[in-house]
Amino acid sequence: MDYPAAATFYVRLSLMTPKPGMEDQVLELHRQLIEWLPGHPGFVRGSLIVEGDPQGRVGHLNVYRTQHDADHVAQSDHVLSLRAELMLLVEEESHVEHSYTAIDPPLAKTAT
Repeated sequence: MDYPAAATFYVRLSLMTPKPGMEDQVLELHRQLIEWLPGHPGFVRGSLIVEGDPQGRVGHLNVYRTQHDADHVAQSDHVLSLRAELMLLVEEESHVEHSYTAIDPPLAKTAT
């Protein structure tokens, strides 16, 4: 099914397991990322994931207009630098990233 572009979003979820004693530092780096993103093309909103993951991972969920917007930001020097810092503070091989296409049903109704 085709959905209106105005109601379609690209969602990226990033989760990782902090090394013992590193959760606050890991969350701080995710917070810094989310606070840096507003104003970048296609960024809609971001949220910290602080608890609730069955494996104890933390991270962030960001919403973009398109995958291109998300990929462009992910390749910036700032994001690559934060990611390098994060990798030093998390358990090896614990970083998972999932991406989704999401639809906002109320927006889809008004955009048709």
